[in-house]
Amino acid sequence: MVWYFKYEKDHNYGIDIIDFYRNDCILGTANKKFPIPAIAKTKRYFKVNSGNIVFSRKNIFVRDEYTCQYCGTQFEYRKLTYDHIVPKSSAGPTTWTNIVTACVPCNSKKGNRTPKQANMPLLKNPIKPEKRLRYLPIYEYLSTIDEIPEEWRLYLPEY
Repeated sequence: MVWYFKYEKDHNYGIDIIDFYRNDCILGTANKKFPIPAIAKTKRYFKVNSGNIVFSRKNIFVRDEYTCQYCGTQFEYRKLTYDHIVPKSSAGPTTWTNIVTACVPCNSKKGNRTPKQANMPLLKNPIKPEKRLRYLPIYEYLSTIDEIPEEWRLYLPEY
């Protein structure tokens, strides 16, 4: 929808809305209703991202499958923290390879030490992840869709 409004007048890009969701809209100012596009067609390819995974708290948790890398317990997002393997106080960088998912008790227990000093070995060594669908911001929503919207069916292959 953002691309549609952004490139509406730019004929080099050309975004055509083919269909809208029948029973959904966005409420704008003065109670104006905007239909939500269900199917859009572009005249040229849009490169959505560079292929690099954004370094973020959420993506650290996704990489580590929401599992504490010290005790192996899986938690919900809001009950997790992340931990510097080499502590920041020892000049440990905030990078993919120095940050792991940790639960609050394990993070507190490890404290300002390395895993070796705390006698808390890592379950697996952290890596910089490669581009995968699960790192897309909308992936968690898409993975919960139980039924394909009617508006999409005409454009998807038969299963």
